[in-house]
Amino acid sequence: MKKIIDRTLFWFRDGSNQLQDLDKKYFAMGNLLNRLLCDSYQGKKIQFINIYFRTEQTYELNPNASKNHAHFYGGHLNYNAVLDLSSFNKLGETEQDEFVWKRAYEILKEASITIKNKELLKACEYAYKKGMEIGLNPDYKMVEKNIELFDQVLKASVWVNFKKDGMRSKFTLEKDNKIVFEKEIDRTENGIEFFLEMYKDIDLEDNNVIIKGRRDVEYLPLKIPIKKEKLSESIFL
Repeated sequence: MKKIIDRTLFWFRDGSNQLQDLDKKYFAMGNLLNRLLCDSYQGKKIQFINIYFRTEQTYELNPNASKNHAHFYGGHLNYNAVLDLSSFNKLGETEQDEFVWKRAYEILKEASITIKNKELLKACEYAYKKGMEIGLNPDYKMVEKNIELFDQVLKASVWVNFKKDGMRSKFTLEKDNKIVFEKEIDRTENGIEFFLEMYKDIDLEDNNVIIKGRRDVEYLPLKIPIKKEKLSESIFL
């Protein structure tokens, strides 16, 4: 099913310097926010949500840019926020993450009122609470499907895991919510949006799992042979 909000991104800037390390660090959180918004959002289509965290020096260099301002046009929702970078840098990592998450929630709440989008208001309330409940964990299953293997019904999944040094994709088999087989597929740096759209389906041929996806990814479709002796013993209990 096509997403009704295509993408949510956070951008950080100090004066004339784009803070690319922060852009990449919070790429995962933007993706988490987008997924949670889409879980409940039922309003009009939004292509992009861009939240710009800019320091006072940035606004001094760009006097035409309005502070704390929401603008919606052509399916794009943009918001210019003010960031006190000095205070932000004094926070611990967890505190920084919680600050950005809460600030994004406040921004979307304000923006939804400004553009008169009640569905976005409801969705950001849900997304904020759900995100805190799961500890702001951005990892998720991109594709999942039940398959029958060795006379067992298992959940086959392709995950995206976000790490400090980049993103990982992995394949797992689960029984009763316990992983009985796991294999890393690929990895790339944070911020590569294509990586989140590569995998499309999972099939089974004999005892081989077939990961299908974008035709322009040279290793897809990917065949993963599953040997009975490589599965966790718990599968047969």
